[in-house]
Amino acid sequence: MQAAIGISTAQDHLKAAKEAVEKAKQDLNGKKIKFAFVFSTGEFCHPLVLETIADLIGPVQLLGASSTAIICNQGSLKQGLMVILFSLEESIYFNAACVKDIGANTALTSGEELGERLLYGCKNVRRNLSVIFSNTSAVYNSNFITGLQEKLGRSFPLVGASITAHKESCLYFGPEILHNAACGILWGGKLNFNLEIGHGWQPLGKPRYVTRSLGDIVNEIDGVPAANLYKEYFAKEIPELKKELKRLSVFYPLGLRISENNDYLLRSIVSIESDGSLVFRGEVPQGSYVRLMISSKEACLLSASNVAKTTLRNVGGKKIKFAFILNSLSRNILLGRQAIQEIKLIRDILGEDVPLSGIYTSAEQAPLNSINYLGKTYFHNNSIALLTIVD
Repeated sequence: MQAAIGISTAQDHLKAAKEAVEKAKQDLNGKKIKFAFVFSTGEFCHPLVLETIADLIGPVQLLGASSTAIICNQGSLKQGLMVILFSLEESIYFNAACVKDIGANTALTSGEELGERLLYGCKNVRRNLSVIFSNTSAVYNSNFITGLQEKLGRSFPLVGASITAHKESCLYFGPEILHNAACGILWGGKLNFNLEIGHGWQPLGKPRYVTRSLGDIVNEIDGVPAANLYKEYFAKEIPELKKELKRLSVFYPLGLRISENNDYLLRSIVSIESDGSLVFRGEVPQGSYVRLMISSKEACLLSASNVAKTTLRNVGGKKIKFAFILNSLSRNILLGRQAIQEIKLIRDILGEDVPLSGIYTSAEQAPLNSINYLGKTYFHNNSIALLTIVD
């Protein structure tokens, strides 16, 4: 596999599309384009952009997403368009697919449908990896991933980016711009890759027990309204906590304990209800042990460094052909002006010659690193995932 990246920050949409494609084509050195990723900030979410790119690269599959910022070797861009062109050896196969109009009641069947469509083009070949993009809050329910894994396999390697569902956050699939949808690509054949994920938040205070919850709504923790966890720690009432919702969501998410080794999945707060219930981005099962979590700029940067160092150790000296970062917007908010340092750390560790790309997310889907988790895909908040394709 060879990946060539073209980036443009031109304000004119069509000029940006042409510049990005021309730069990527130049780096591909005349090799045949098999498929393309397109990532952009919201202002480039326009049908003419996709049409222009399609005209320049020919009849190949295109997919991607727009978000608040995109990631490249230079750092993060709050305005930009990125086109990644892929050339594949004959021994590598792929298939792309999408599902539309995903709602809370159709999350499971939509996941199953996407899995079936992805598998359709990769029959009778060894399947390696799937990358999924979504922009609907329905995927915060585990039913979507459950449905997808029912078709692809419970321990099938899967990495996903959930983009905030609003007007400027859209998915790209072929010539279409999609909302309330999911799209993805499935690779098969001789493809070598490594996937790492981390977050850098640490538990704070004593363990708590979720006594009543349903999906992403936690009604009670330790038999009292869930918001009491935050009321007690910050000595503030619900109206005051609501005013600080964004800060609480970023700096003090809930940690969902998933093992006796104190491994935690993060759940950021979406809303604080007047009855003391908390709504999170992602499910918090009743009967779970949870803790308040905290991080700092230093811990956040350290987790990114560890993800990159673990990647380098695992690839064992093989050449990294392409690196893809899914990075939570919460990390960007926490780091502030130091956000660029996170990308620089990864670039410096992997090597400046490694093509680096990525997008900021509202949530991430990926397996946990330890072999003990048997490859099961989990729903993450405030995390950074690093996917690398190697020789």
